[in-house]
Amino acid sequence: FDLVGVDARHLPGNGALVKALEHCSQRKAVCVGKPSPLLAELIAKDHNLDPNRTLFVGDRLDTDVRFGVESGMQSALVLTGCTTSEKVVDICKETKGNGTEEEPMPTIIFAHMGEMMLLEDACKDA
Repeated sequence: FDLVGVDARHLPGNGALVKALEHCSQRKAVCVGKPSPLLAELIAKDHNLDPNRTLFVGDRLDTDVRFGVESGMQSALVLTGCTTSEKVVDICKETKGNGTEEEPMPTIIFAHMGEMMLLEDACKDA
C-alpha cells in the first residue's frame, strides 16, 4: 500500500498495477524497482557510487531499507511515511532487534529529515 494525501489514506501500491498488466499481457514482469538489485547496480554505475560508502534514505522498511541492506548500503529510516515507530518497536520485539528478511532494521532512524540535517551539522562541528 501507499499513503496518499494529507489524511494518509491507504491505497493500492504499484504492485496492483503490475499484476493487472501481467494478467492482461500474459507475461511475467521483471522487477527493477526497490528493492531490486538491478536498480542498485544501475544507480551505482551511473553515479559512480561505492555502496559501502552510500546511505539510502527512505520511509519504508519493506522497500527502502530492504533496498539499502540488500544492496550493501547503510540505510536510514525516516518516520514521516509508511513505517511508524510502533511498527519498528513491534518488529524489534519480535526479532530481538534483527528485523526480518522482508523488513530489515535500518542503520539509523530519524523522526524527520530535519534530524538528519542536525546530525550532519553536529558532525561538521566535531
